[in-house]
Amino acid sequence: MPPPKRAAPGTAPATDGEALRSHVLGIRWPLLFQASDAPPADAAIPYGPDTSPARFTWRIILGAKRFTVPAAVLLGISQVAGALLPVAAGTTVDRAIATQDTVQLILWCLVVITAVLVSSLATRFGSRCGQYGMQMVQHRLRMTVTGRLLHPAGMKDRQLGGADLSIATGDVFRVAFTMQLGVYPVGELVAIVAGGVILLSIAWPLGLAVLFGAPLMLWVMTLAGRPMQRRSKEQQARVAAATGQASDLITGYRTIKGLRAEEISTTRYTRVSREALEGALTVQNSRGLYFGSMNVVSGVFIAGLTVAATAMAINGALSIGDLIAVIGVTQFMMNPLTNLPRSIGSIWASGVASAGRVLGLLNTPYADDRHSARNAPDGNGTRLDEEPLGIHTPGFRATPGEMLGIRADGAGARDLVDTLASGAHGVTLVSGTRTVPAETLPVDTYRRYVLASPHNADIFDGTIADNIAPTAAAGMSDRALYAASCTDIVESLPAGVDTRVGESGTRLSGGQRQRVALARALAVDAPVLVLHDPTTAVDAITEHTIATRLAAVRDGRTTVIVTGSATLLAACDRVVDMEVAHD
Repeated sequence: MPPPKRAAPGTAPATDGEALRSHVLGIRWPLLFQASDAPPADAAIPYGPDTSPARFTWRIILGAKRFTVPAAVLLGISQVAGALLPVAAGTTVDRAIATQDTVQLILWCLVVITAVLVSSLATRFGSRCGQYGMQMVQHRLRMTVTGRLLHPAGMKDRQLGGADLSIATGDVFRVAFTMQLGVYPVGELVAIVAGGVILLSIAWPLGLAVLFGAPLMLWVMTLAGRPMQRRSKEQQARVAAATGQASDLITGYRTIKGLRAEEISTTRYTRVSREALEGALTVQNSRGLYFGSMNVVSGVFIAGLTVAATAMAINGALSIGDLIAVIGVTQFMMNPLTNLPRSIGSIWASGVASAGRVLGLLNTPYADDRHSARNAPDGNGTRLDEEPLGIHTPGFRATPGEMLGIRADGAGARDLVDTLASGAHGVTLVSGTRTVPAETLPVDTYRRYVLASPHNADIFDGTIADNIAPTAAAGMSDRALYAASCTDIVESLPAGVDTRVGESGTRLSGGQRQRVALARALAVDAPVLVLHDPTTAVDAITEHTIATRLAAVRDGRTTVIVTGSATLLAACDRVVDMEVAHD
């Protein structure tokens, strides 16, 4: 059996970040805070039914302290260096330029250069460290949300849809983005305190005005931003509803066309979209008023400090260098005074609103009460797949290692496959002399032993290898592709198994999609595999080829094929006619 064709070496772009690496002075400098080849560990962020959105947001902010704490320290150093820069410039005027002292001029020019370098490097590495930590927490949270969405126990009274996709993408991003509050606002606070201390050492009235006036101004700005926080929460819910409905419309477009319900669907989406637009405009108006007010207040505050410093210089209380330092420090504090309440008001409001939606999804009750942790042990601690595994139902018995055909179609076939997929009442697993009712096993443990591949299996965006390899048992990918008669598909594609198939496999034909889905099911090498009409979209020759190869690839494993295909049933060890059995 020839191996499937893969993309030629050298065609994939470099992923080691070599293009980003600095080669200053001919030295190949290392890259810091770069993403590793392997994804980070999925350490769960604690939550529960009693966890409030605000508390959950705080846990996110503190979710990567080994990155955010160094980042905050570096940004604080950067702000201190930036605040000292105008002081060094003013001192240069008083001690070097006014006295025409060349040595002092060179000395203080070196101080200015050092302050610039420290500020620049600390900002760069602090921001990179903080962003790396944010990406790690975002990945961790997204894996938690995705794991809940895809948990085999399902979600009670909740169907997967576009709104859940919006939570897993947009809301997760906004919650993770609140980690910025543990980094940048810390540097901004340091800048305000450093500016106040510097002004206190130069002209104590100005320093006291900053140290006492700035906190008061920030408190007033925070109170003023609370209405905007409430509107932001409402607006995010409207946007999520519109996003979810748009996604659902696209997914069910063919069904809508078939029912001729385009006009009704368009009207509903237009109404939801208009509500989202109106909410967005209301929030943006509030933000514009809020940010404009903040700029006016902080601008008046800084202007007052500047006027006071000028008056002191005219009266001889400040030298020219001191005046330069005071004006420079007050102008430097303009950005922190403006950005700090803006970050706390806008980012916090958006993050808490999204945290509430994420918690609502994570705390959704399980549809199946047999849910448990992934890979939970069996009831007595022994694995059921130590010996070939069989499966029994009231309608049939598949002995261990047998390939059993079930002649059934329509609703009866779908109900049977659903029963086998969920391990509902009446399904029993047989391992040697042991018989274990499926309903006594956690649902994820049961599904580790029994894999049911539906007739309309989904193909995911990505490559053929992406659809098969992640869940494949060792050495099973190539065997599964061969058994599902996918070798001709792979050989005809430009990059072989590394060819992208498009969203829902739209770049493949119906028969090709069905064969790739079959290969994915076979590659798992489950102890019990249930297939529902796996060859309805392929031609007769290909179906015969698949039928002759299934027995070899499933040798020693139990396979149940629910189908009306005479070709597949002829390849089975035994056939049970469900219609006759029911009669």
